[in-house]
Amino acid sequence: MPANFSPAEAAHLQGDSRSRQIRAAQVRLLYSNVNVGGVVTLVAATVLARLQWGVVPHLSIIVWGLYTFLIAVARFMLARRYWRAAPWSLETSRWGTTFTIGAGLAGAGWGAAGFLLYPADHLAGQMFLVFILGGMMLGAASLLAPRPEAFLAFMVPTGIAPAVRLMLQGDEAHLEMGLLAGIFVVATLITTRRIHQTIVSSLNLKFENQDLVEDLQIEKRNTEALNEQLEVRVQERTAELQRSTERLRDEIRQRELIEEELLRARKLESLGVLAGGIAHDFNNFLTVVQGNVEMAKMQLGRNQPVRAILDRTASACQRAALLSSQLLTFAKGGVPVRHLVSVAKLVTDAVDLARAGAQTSIEVSIAEDLRCAEVDPGQIGQVLHNILLNARQAMPEGGIIEVRAENVVLAGAQRADTRVRISIRDYGSGIPVDVLPRIFDPYFTTKPGGRGLGLATSYAIVAKHGGSLSAESRPGHGTVFTIDLPASEESPAPQAPISSEIRTGTERLLIMDDDDGLRVLLKAVLTNLGYEVQTARDGAEAIALCEDAKAFGRGFDAVLLDLTVSGGMGGIEAAARLRELDPPVKLIVSSGYSDAPIMSDYRKYGFDDVIPKPWRIAEVSEVFQRVLASARDRKAT
Repeated sequence: MPANFSPAEAAHLQGDSRSRQIRAAQVRLLYSNVNVGGVVTLVAATVLARLQWGVVPHLSIIVWGLYTFLIAVARFMLARRYWRAAPWSLETSRWGTTFTIGAGLAGAGWGAAGFLLYPADHLAGQMFLVFILGGMMLGAASLLAPRPEAFLAFMVPTGIAPAVRLMLQGDEAHLEMGLLAGIFVVATLITTRRIHQTIVSSLNLKFENQDLVEDLQIEKRNTEALNEQLEVRVQERTAELQRSTERLRDEIRQRELIEEELLRARKLESLGVLAGGIAHDFNNFLTVVQGNVEMAKMQLGRNQPVRAILDRTASACQRAALLSSQLLTFAKGGVPVRHLVSVAKLVTDAVDLARAGAQTSIEVSIAEDLRCAEVDPGQIGQVLHNILLNARQAMPEGGIIEVRAENVVLAGAQRADTRVRISIRDYGSGIPVDVLPRIFDPYFTTKPGGRGLGLATSYAIVAKHGGSLSAESRPGHGTVFTIDLPASEESPAPQAPISSEIRTGTERLLIMDDDDGLRVLLKAVLTNLGYEVQTARDGAEAIALCEDAKAFGRGFDAVLLDLTVSGGMGGIEAAARLRELDPPVKLIVSSGYSDAPIMSDYRKYGFDDVIPKPWRIAEVSEVFQRVLASARDRKAT
């Protein structure tokens, strides 16, 4: 809830939201019962028409039966449209009103049966008619109970009409029968009302349980924060043990206690959420560092020694961004976000990362004509890292790891099927024959403290890319892992060099990001480029600023929206609201989750451009110039 709302306003908004949720669920219940109600209606109408055929004019039965059939079909088609439309909660009222009208028309038809199909001189026909109409009311009590206006619209005309018709007969017996029918209608309505209240209570309890789950997730995140603090404490204690042998026994005992506490805390953590959250925050920090480095470079002018230091800092930020991308890949574990990339560069980067702090030597052989591939570079990089890490661990005392990348054509294919093959060989102790078939099984591991997810995750990632991952091993002679990926005949487009000229502008911009440092940095960068800039913490605040600006006739030319906002409205929801408020406005999405599908298909979600984190000032300048230039061209025409 935005911070500028008072507690009373927040409670009021929460109550309104809960009412809309319950109403939407009630409408869904109504439409889920349409097919059952339609079948019952057609069967009951057929039986009633057949039994009244000999005691009621045929024309009345035919007209009434046709009306009942058409109303049943119309309600069935309405239900099909509802389920195909998958309506938003804002459309619930319209769908509920339409359903109520249909229920009222159906009720009017059954109420009309109380007059049209009433045999004045045939007591058995009268009783059967009243029995059928009473049965329809009882059936409707359970099907239409979710909304009072729906069951009232159906049951009142259905029940009142036969009661009135019986009383119009005039004799004492029919008057008493009409009175009993009226009492039955009132009793049925009271019972249906109680069913309705039970449904409302159940739905309210359901949504309260959902809120409770969200609260538990918040507590879970707090536990994860505690876990990070515990890890820091373990590191501090370990360093202290190494410096002070006199306190060795006491420090070891304390470390064991802390590790036991840490183990208990880790049972509650969700590794995917933790890794993704860390990578997201890490990208935010990298953006602040990199942006301020570029700001400093702009202020320094030609001070070459200092610029060289800042250039090295910026390069380190780029390498850190690669690590963050790999962490995001492990966190999401989902469908690959593919790009045409150089496999040679993927292998080189993975080897450079594996060499850090290793006692082993890694020899690399890459074919000069090695093909490229359409892959998710983060996920394939994670696969290479997992396998190289296993190779290092297979030779704890050091040795040689051989990495080879080449083009191969699979034998037996009906047409040429060129693959990029990456093989990683170690000369460790090898894998036992009885263990080798199970190494790709989830949660299977022979390492003390291992989780058995590294190779299983790698196997799944390669399979999702249409490739294959296999292993061959001989005990005592080492292991070779082979990765085959579909090759591409295309080459990646060369990256455009970073322009030294930063482009400026004068338009009004709105920046939404939940990170205070990023908001301050972006405002400083864009203000220095000549723009008029306002900032917002979340989507709700951004919408409010746009409404105020539009009211004063000074709307924003472009809005930058952070994709994920902790505890507030994020970029996707805010974009939809801003499009309704100001259709011509240019929307740009930015996120530390740089591998999220929306970042590669942003137009599908209503955005005009994208800025992944961490970014460079030149990239920010270029994106804003690109989207604002299209707006200027449209105004000129």
